[in-house]
Formats: sequence, C-alpha cells, structure tokens
Amino acid sequence: MNGKESGDILRVEHVSNYYSQGGLGILRKQEKNQVLQDVSLTIGRDEFFGLVGESGCGKSTLGNAILGLIPYEGTITVAGLDRAKVSRKEFTRHIQAVFQDPLSALNPRKTIGFTMKEPLRAHDIGTEEERDQMVARMLERVGLDASYAARYPRELSGGQRQRVCIGAALILQPELIIADEATSALDVSVGAQILNLFRTIDVERDFSMLFISHNLNVVYYLCDRIAVMYKGSIVEMGTADAVYNDPLHPYTRLLLTAIPDFESENYKDRQLLERFRPPSPGSCAFYHRCPHATDKCKKVPDLRNKAMKGEEEHLVRCFYL
Repeated sequence: MNGKESGDILRVEHVSNYYSQGGLGILRKQEKNQVLQDVSLTIGRDEFFGLVGESGCGKSTLGNAILGLIPYEGTITVAGLDRAKVSRKEFTRHIQAVFQDPLSALNPRKTIGFTMKEPLRAHDIGTEEERDQMVARMLERVGLDASYAARYPRELSGGQRQRVCIGAALILQPELIIADEATSALDVSVGAQILNLFRTIDVERDFSMLFISHNLNVVYYLCDRIAVMYKGSIVEMGTADAVYNDPLHPYTRLLLTAIPDFESENYKDRQLLERFRPPSPGSCAFYHRCPHATDKCKKVPDLRNKAMKGEEEHLVRCFYL
C-alpha cells in the first residue's frame, strides 16, 4: 500500500462483514450475506482518502466497522491501536466521525457549547473555563464565532449545524476523521461551503480523513487518494488524479459517466447501475455487468498494480487490465 507503515494512521487488513437475513419461522434457516469482502487499505498520516461507490456497495459499512459500531472479521488499526483490543473510550481519542444528517447528530435540548464540551468532559480534559475557551477557538476554526455556543441546533441552518459537527469531531484532536456523506444532505451551495471548509482546515494537516461519498467529483476535489468500492470489494485504488483522469476498471468508468446528474433521482445511467444481478459467489463482483467478462472472471481477481515504473501505486481488480 501507499506510504511507509510507520506513517499509516489507519490500517484495514482483510476486513469482511456479514449480515443475516430470513429465519423468522421455526423451520426457516437464516442466510448469511457478505457485505464487505476481504477489504484492505491504508491511510497515511495527514492524508485525505476518498472511498466512493454507489449506494449499497458497503462503503458506510466499512466506515462503521472502523468506528467499532458493527462486528467484523479481520484487523483494523488506528494510530497503532487494534480496534478489537482497546476500550471504546480510548479509541475515540484517536478517531471521530461526521455523519450525513447534522440535525440528528445534535441533541436538540442542549446548547451547541454543551454538546461540543461533552467529549472534553468525557475524557476529563481541562477545567470548565478552559473547555469554554477550547469551544470558542474551535467555533472560529470552523467558520462560526463564540456566540454560537449559546445557541440551540434549531436556531442554526443545515450548513451551520454541519460546521458544529465538524468542530465537535475535531475538538479532541483525533488523528482520524471519518466523514460519511457529510455533504449529501445539504443543498449544493452549502455542500460546497463545507467542502471548502474541509480544504481550509486541511491546510493545517493535523489529522487524516476517510471521506465517504457516492460522488466521484466531490472525492476528487477533496482527497489525495481514492478507492472505488463495488459490492463490498475495492475494484480500483490510486491517487486522485490517476483514478479520476485515467480510470482503469469498467465500474470506475461507469461512475464517471453518471457524475453530471448523480444527485438526480432519474439520472440517465441509473438503470445501467441497477439492472444487473448480484455477483455470483466466488466470482468477480462486476462479472454480470462487465462487457469484457469471460469464464476466467468466474474467479475473484487480485488487486494488481498497473502504475508505470516510478509512478505512484494504481491498483485495479481485473484479470484483463
């Protein structure tokens, strides 16, 4: 993977996840369906890494596994700590999240200041006066001012609420932020402001980010490297420039054709994206959709580096690329 091991803030190694379906009747057996299929990736210190794919591909499931919200098989390490071997409290000092809906993430009965100080209280950081000062500085860092500490979520716009959620995630100074569709619930102009905010605070480069999105344009704008996920597998991974401007996997190319109207409920490629059957067990995940598929593709290909000598790693999961 990219970067030296000592520089990796996140290591995801051979992670899989399953969910059970059916089994309500006495004689009905539960089916075990695989959501994540042997996913491995790394994120370097101070790196912004994008994970992109259509709805249902498993990208949010991976984010939840990294956060310790769901069970998984494999190994997840953040800042050198194995997620399975440390307490949740210790782990949250190193990793925080920003989710899609800022209103549901904020307690409507508590002021913004109370909410932002809660992580500091939980970890016994500072006196009450020092916490107030830290909240005021963080509000300014995310483009608000200290007066917002006395307000309630209902008094803020969607963009302001998301700025508060970003500030609350950063206040413990974690090494890793997971932003899961952090702009998709906002209108286009407000979402652009949040992306610009990420780029502004990114200048300080004091944390890494896993930015999860369905929109390849957004990920390309913000991130250093990109991984493309399909049916629980990473099918392509490389620098943002390489994946966006020289896509190798047919699914990545398909995502790029869908970009202009991706936010629309009826964009022209939605039928193409949805009309195919699920992958057969043990076959390439894209087997039933790929125009180049052969019998060889009934086996799962490995991720292979297709970068030229001297270029940064560009991985693709395909027998014929």
